[in-house]
Amino acid sequence: MDDEEMSSLLAAAPKKRNVNNQIKGSKTASFKAVEQEGTIRLTPKVLRLIAVVLVILMGLCYQVGRFTSSQTIVSGGTKQIPGDNVQQKKKKDKKKPDSKLSATRIQAIRDEAESLISTLDDYYKVYKNKGKDMLLGWASEYNFEDNKDDSSSKEYKLVDTMARALIDPDQNVFKIGVIGSSVAAGHDNCRYDNYQSQLERLFSGVWKAADMTLEIQNAGEGGGCGDSHKNQVYCVQQNVSPDVDIVHYSWTYFEVGAEEGGRSERESLVRWTQLLPHQPPVHALHVGDGCYSSKREERELFEHYNAYGYNGFCMREAFNKGGNTDSEIFEGGHVGDAYKMTTRYGEAENNTERKDSLGTILRNWHPGPLGFQMVADAMGYVYTTAILHALEQIESTMANDKDYTTSSAWWQPRPLIIKSDLPEPKFCDATYCSVNQPPGCLNFELPTFGWRGASIAPPDDSLNPYKGEVQDWEEYVRPQKVKEYMIPRLEMKILDPEMCIFPDNCAGVQASSAEQGKIVFKLPKMELGVIAICGCCGKEVAEPYFLKNKYFEADLNGKVLDRRTWDIWPEQKCVRLVKDHGNVVSDYGHSYLTLQLKPGNRENVIISH
Repeated sequence: MDDEEMSSLLAAAPKKRNVNNQIKGSKTASFKAVEQEGTIRLTPKVLRLIAVVLVILMGLCYQVGRFTSSQTIVSGGTKQIPGDNVQQKKKKDKKKPDSKLSATRIQAIRDEAESLISTLDDYYKVYKNKGKDMLLGWASEYNFEDNKDDSSSKEYKLVDTMARALIDPDQNVFKIGVIGSSVAAGHDNCRYDNYQSQLERLFSGVWKAADMTLEIQNAGEGGGCGDSHKNQVYCVQQNVSPDVDIVHYSWTYFEVGAEEGGRSERESLVRWTQLLPHQPPVHALHVGDGCYSSKREERELFEHYNAYGYNGFCMREAFNKGGNTDSEIFEGGHVGDAYKMTTRYGEAENNTERKDSLGTILRNWHPGPLGFQMVADAMGYVYTTAILHALEQIESTMANDKDYTTSSAWWQPRPLIIKSDLPEPKFCDATYCSVNQPPGCLNFELPTFGWRGASIAPPDDSLNPYKGEVQDWEEYVRPQKVKEYMIPRLEMKILDPEMCIFPDNCAGVQASSAEQGKIVFKLPKMELGVIAICGCCGKEVAEPYFLKNKYFEADLNGKVLDRRTWDIWPEQKCVRLVKDHGNVVSDYGHSYLTLQLKPGNRENVIISH
């Protein structure tokens, strides 16, 4: 089920560019002191005049200060007043605003949230149990009324996540980060119809009422690059921003038949995300047959990390809970279920072919727009319900506690979590998943939204251990016709391409000849010191590129690594070069990993990670 096999839409390769090209010729501003000619004699008359002017200026400063102090809070945020001097600004910075919420704003958020809930309640009322089993029927069911005050519950975690985002005066974007396969990317659809786009349109209004923006970072990527959950979870804080508020994970079909069904990778992800700044809950999306909750081990995993908000949503199970008893609706290309024949926005569509296309639950193994609508609605419903409970608790706290900014946990930084705070791992290898820092990654594939854990050292950098030597590896981006890539022909024909284009693509750095010299990576501080590299583009490129290529050489801090110690890990496209060396530093400070091809090489070696 490789997306590479699904598309042969290739075009001419883009122009190659040396990865070490640096931006040159940057301009700097300079300031010159100008000496004024002449002097002023300080006669008694002049001194009296200066004194009068100073008194007037002091009076003006007082009046301006009175005016600005009553005008600094505007629309729930802090407005910079022209004329604020540096001293005043520093004084204001010492104490952050108590909150960006006012009674008016809280009511606006509540109105928007209740409107969203009402819209979904009305839409799903034709389903069994009025759709509640669909919208709240996650793998581990939500019960906010009973559990919202239980600090060991997923409900409390989600309410806390929403409350902190709403209150924090320094946060103006609520971020949901998505990592996953072509299902997460939304392939075989127009991008406008994937669940992230539908969720953004559904849920953005609530955050707009809070004077905030909802941002959904979709790092989903087709399987043609050779990646899976096994290697991509290590890149969570580069694939999405480290400050995300919720993380979504979806590798349904890759987990089928995999060791432990992906539980090890999901458990690792849950643990690593709690070490990120916002300690986001992880929500896994399952679009295949059955559901996580049907397996005892999965139920145990949800319970084990309940306090950290871990949960999963199963798309097909939701349709079944809504009263759909005919499995025919999950056949590829089938339009509608027992109750609806298209999406909500499809009901206003005049083009009958497009309307039917929007009513597809599954295109093939990839969900269609109606299937994705179910996912977006269930997530939006639960998240909005959590916001309503957060507003209720925020109002109660503000009304009953005058010192809420010091006594309420929401106004304080999140308690720092270290590995000893987390429960013992159930499935993942504690060597890797029980750590104090999430793993770092340098992922060249597209798209990514976060922090690169390593970097390419410039050839002329004074700390580059091979400064002055040839370092001429090139950028690589897989050529593809972006206006056709994984988009149905109907949508290609009738819709604006910008609505449909998918940003995901294979990419990396490449070399095919010893004449291209070395590529030097500056490594970050490491807790374990495990170093792996991955190739592109395919599922089993590690052996021909690295493991069995005697012309490929790697050295760490100037010492050539013994290939007999290398192994395939954690995926078939990757090789583990160093299993454990701790936070070793070189004579140059940081550790440096250097790769090169020797004379006689016949492989075009592409590094993706």
